[in-house]
Amino acid sequence: MSEALAFGIVKLGALEVAIDAQALEQVINWPARLQPHPLQGGALLGMFSLRGKALPLIELRSLLGEHDVAQHDPLEMVAIVNHQGRRLGIAVSGVSDVMKVEARNLCRLGGEGTAVALLPELVLVENERMIYRLDLDALCGSPQVLTAQSREVADTMQVQDPSRELHHLLLFECEGKRYAVDAKAITELVDRPDMLPSKLGGDFCLGVVNRRGVDVPALSLNRILGIECPATAQPQNQLLVLTSREGYRIGLVYDRMISIVRKRAHEILPLPRYGLREPGLFAGVVGLENGEQALLLDYRELLERKETLSFARIYQTSAPNQDALGSRLAQMNQTCLVFQASQPFVVPLDQVLEILDMPEHYVRFAQQQSHLLGSYNLRGEQIPLVCLSSLIEGTTPPGNTLERVLLVKGELHSFGLVVNRTDSIETFTHPASEHPEGWEHSVRVKGSVNDRMRSLVSIGKGDQVRWMTLINLSNIVRGLEMAGTEAQTRRLAG
Repeated sequence: MSEALAFGIVKLGALEVAIDAQALEQVINWPARLQPHPLQGGALLGMFSLRGKALPLIELRSLLGEHDVAQHDPLEMVAIVNHQGRRLGIAVSGVSDVMKVEARNLCRLGGEGTAVALLPELVLVENERMIYRLDLDALCGSPQVLTAQSREVADTMQVQDPSRELHHLLLFECEGKRYAVDAKAITELVDRPDMLPSKLGGDFCLGVVNRRGVDVPALSLNRILGIECPATAQPQNQLLVLTSREGYRIGLVYDRMISIVRKRAHEILPLPRYGLREPGLFAGVVGLENGEQALLLDYRELLERKETLSFARIYQTSAPNQDALGSRLAQMNQTCLVFQASQPFVVPLDQVLEILDMPEHYVRFAQQQSHLLGSYNLRGEQIPLVCLSSLIEGTTPPGNTLERVLLVKGELHSFGLVVNRTDSIETFTHPASEHPEGWEHSVRVKGSVNDRMRSLVSIGKGDQVRWMTLINLSNIVRGLEMAGTEAQTRRLAG
């Protein structure tokens, strides 16, 4: 089966040009003001401002041949392109379509010159409509084309400041207290593990769980931290597995997963050490949206404690994998979130920035056609809340109780995809590179999200392996962005 490629089709007069959909951010009206640039002339029409960022405006037709562009149809719109962190505006007449094209249907053109380099392939649609593919590598690499650095690249440079480093933290509850741990430290989360009794006395080690042939001790977190346990504590049926640098694995039992949040390093407050039995095991305090707080664990210190590792060495008598870090990273790449949105779904965990409770207060729209529930203020950013169940099924299922919000980042904005509930964090039975063909294809605005984004995959281990529907939330969000851009373009053109 040939790979399907997604394109936004823009018009240059009578010429139709296909731009990679992932690189096409949006199409806007002609800027109210163009500023001159020292290199202005030829392809460069000038500079303009878009949401506080300066972008060059390129006249693509002047690069395609030596002709008087003034004699052609006027260009009234600008396509904003972001190719590998290099942004620019391309003057266009408008947007004609958004489509997917199978790679095998692209016809390679021969010859030399700038025009062939910029438009090296075409596709024939309906036997008469010719659409040329724009080579963004050739365009951005042309000495006549000026580009601007994207905000994402600038953010990457800013992250070098340790205080601005962004941490993804897993929040969970254990015996009435809330804790946080860096998500990158987690090997896996096990829902209702089959726990055998511990051979050791005391209440530090509550049992042992076999995970892929490795006996993992299930330890009491509060006992390790030196915190008194409540007398009426309920049995715990969740296990958080961590792996040390040497490859030893330990498990921490807990009650329930709460959410995943993002915090900058400077937002993590220090914890006073007075009165704590094990102050070195805490990395600070994390403030939550509802005014509550969570204790951030220092997972490195926890994993290197002799008292902690001694339990792992008792059960894991053979030498651990020497490539422990590589194995843990590979395991992280297989981690997935199981959730309900009218039916069970599974999504790669790295696509979800945060997991939030459904807010009580937000601006309500209830737009059935766009599935938009409303807009929510999250730390100064307005997040569109979109009902994922109705988006997939086309209508709102009866009894559709919405409890959780999955925050997913698009090309320009973040979206809150509202789901019924989140169930657990598990692992795929195969590497991400072996996902069934088609699950990560680029987005297409037209057609069913259900048809484009779902595929059956297996998750879990041993006798707990089961098949579930895989969904690509990143592509869905890109599709929502593109649909909004296309609708705005039609309104402006109409």
